[in-house]
Amino acid sequence: MKKVVLFLSILSSIVYSQAQQGCAYHRADVNGPELAPPPAAIDEMNKYDVSFYKLNLDVKNNSRVISGSATIQAKALIDITDIVLQLHESMTIDSVLLDNAIVNYSRSTDILTISSVNTITTNSKFSVIVYYHGTPVSTGQGALGDGFSNNINNKVTWSLSEPYSAYEWWPCKQVLTDKADSCEVWITTDTINKAGSNGLLKNKTMMGSGKVRYEWKSTYPIAYYLIFVAVSPYKEYIAYAHPKGSDSILIQNYLLKNATVEDKISIDYTPALIELFSEKFGLYPFAKEKYGHAQAEFGGAMEHQTMSTMGAIDFTIVAHELGHQWFGDLVTCASWSDIWVNEGFASYSELIALEALQSPEAAKAWVTEAMSFAKSGGIVHLEDSLDVTAMFDTYTVYKKGAMILRMLRYEINNDSIFFKGIRNYLQAHRYKNAYTNDFKTIMEQTTGKNLSVFFNQWYYNIGHPIISGQWDQVGAQLWLELNQYASMGSSTVFKTPIDITFRYDGGDTTIRVMLDKSVNLYNFNLPGKTIYSIRIDEGNYLLNDVFSIARNTSMSINKSLHSEFKEVVLFPNPVDKLLNISGAQGCLIKINNVLGQQVNEFAVDSDFTAVDLSDLPPGIYIVQLVRNGASSNLKFLKQ
Repeated sequence: MKKVVLFLSILSSIVYSQAQQGCAYHRADVNGPELAPPPAAIDEMNKYDVSFYKLNLDVKNNSRVISGSATIQAKALIDITDIVLQLHESMTIDSVLLDNAIVNYSRSTDILTISSVNTITTNSKFSVIVYYHGTPVSTGQGALGDGFSNNINNKVTWSLSEPYSAYEWWPCKQVLTDKADSCEVWITTDTINKAGSNGLLKNKTMMGSGKVRYEWKSTYPIAYYLIFVAVSPYKEYIAYAHPKGSDSILIQNYLLKNATVEDKISIDYTPALIELFSEKFGLYPFAKEKYGHAQAEFGGAMEHQTMSTMGAIDFTIVAHELGHQWFGDLVTCASWSDIWVNEGFASYSELIALEALQSPEAAKAWVTEAMSFAKSGGIVHLEDSLDVTAMFDTYTVYKKGAMILRMLRYEINNDSIFFKGIRNYLQAHRYKNAYTNDFKTIMEQTTGKNLSVFFNQWYYNIGHPIISGQWDQVGAQLWLELNQYASMGSSTVFKTPIDITFRYDGGDTTIRVMLDKSVNLYNFNLPGKTIYSIRIDEGNYLLNDVFSIARNTSMSINKSLHSEFKEVVLFPNPVDKLLNISGAQGCLIKINNVLGQQVNEFAVDSDFTAVDLSDLPPGIYIVQLVRNGASSNLKFLKQ
């Protein structure tokens, strides 16, 4: 879902309205626990499995008042006598039918309990119809504070239910992991209007007295929050997509009469985007029905299954909401703590669209801003699945989530395998739910890589590496020391491949190395290249900050060293407290001052060691190396 940040100033606005960050922002002054079903109610709801929802509602385009019925067909998973649903207390119930017989019910705030005369036995199917009416509240946590909203001036009424606002306008089971197998949405409204919803428009029935009923039906599994209505005197705008290996796919758009030329230009990218994403992710998952857009009056957009509701329209928003049809609709996060499975993936779809259908400059600008936002983000995995503000955080869930995928693509370093992994994940969990670990498992199976370190440091961890370094070159040999520490107070030592670009007269050379220690020392053989500068991660693939990478001719790199010690390097030099020695495994090391007096002696049994020189007076010191009957000297300056 695209989000508009109503209380923050977006840092910048670049190509394609990057200030419009995401799925309709949910008010920060309302807490999730007031909206999500309480645990006891969820326990009761999980005693049955929903197979079908049908809404049959009267909806006006100039009022939030609604009336009608909701049908829920389900199967008992254990013996039950009560069916529990959630419906906001502001809605008035007229009657309840269980298997076509009027039954008793009770209400405790938002929890509706329907009583069966007889026990509904395990695996038995049943049907509930709730007749109700009212004006949905305007203080919930939908798009602009409403799960069901209206703009009288622009004569449009629409619903937005993510994450916990479906119950504000219809009785339902607000549990992510129970997708209905199919749904129908019938909307009766004035004949001047068109009414959009999920699936295919099966009938448009004239009801008399200036009323018409739009009868929509979807035969694909659907999560509760993706069922929607949108009503206005829309103009219909039709197109078709032609992805490889498929018949034409209908693109059915309901646009407001004041839709701009720019709106239509962005909408017109939809066929190409469906074709692109079908190639990357697999065929558009609702190809037998449709895709489309229904305009409304709010500050973002929402990925309702088969027809996104669009308050804002531009190229990246169109791409984002379409991306959700795979990530969020086809495969839905199994817990709101894993919301990045929806939002991070849809955000990354924006970049894929820019790379393929726009300019390299636009894609680069998107990455630059996304990286800036992501570096301000926290831990992508949410501990509190009821914290709606954190759930739709631009910096963390959207941008850092998208950058995790970009970094994973970089780590895999093979686009064919990366996108194969994405398709395998979608195939394994199609029309169902998934946790982050499900995605991780599929990617590990596809790539043959253990990705635990990757997810631990980027998904479950805060911060990113801050890198500084120094280098020197003697002839063809170049030594580079990179130091890293973590931002945001994290103690993590990040382990990741990283690109080093060496610039010289006539060109540049990029070499990928492994950054996996707080101090890494690398040696490169660059014959015929006199390096004048070094750049780290020039392609901006990783979350990181780079400080100075400067040449230091006092790095104690001595090409004339005896061949026995050619790999030995002392750093940093000058040194304050810790002197690092690399490549000296098996050496006896003696440290002498300039008067020849020995101040330390020790044997080295590993490739890397650090010597504490805190108590050593400032001055120049000589390091004598002895190994295999050979010896050589290096010097360093103690500050």
